[in-house]
Amino acid sequence: MLTDERPRYGCHLLGVDAVDLDAVITALEAGLPYRAFESLWNAVGISQKKLAEAVRINPRILARRKQEERFHADESERLFRIAMVVERAIELMQGNAGTAAAWLMKPAHALKGKRPLDYVDTELGAQAVMRLMERFEHGAFGGEPVDAWVHRDP
Repeated sequence: MLTDERPRYGCHLLGVDAVDLDAVITALEAGLPYRAFESLWNAVGISQKKLAEAVRINPRILARRKQEERFHADESERLFRIAMVVERAIELMQGNAGTAAAWLMKPAHALKGKRPLDYVDTELGAQAVMRLMERFEHGAFGGEPVDAWVHRDP
């Protein structure tokens, strides 16, 4: 059955939500507002330091971006990529941001013992984490409930 639903681009967690791909690209090129970082940070409860590391922004630069109230385009793109992974993890955890954050911070055997958050600072790494979540969603890990592998000891 065909639906009239158009694909969505953007990321609700950052306040960048649109059906127009060009609008999202324009927003990223202009630089996301600093409040997008704060919104993501507050949504998942990952420490500001860990989130800044994932975006590859040192504390001094982060303080400067807070004063300027805007990120540069390259920083915005990394922040957007991370937010997309986080948003997908929250969906996978049935809306539980705390469980999603715990999963992102927990070493994963499928990532050779690294944490998913350690992988999302590059496009290739983010794709690997997204594929890992797809495998979980489709029961590729023995059909265990999602939170069974979130709380398991490594």
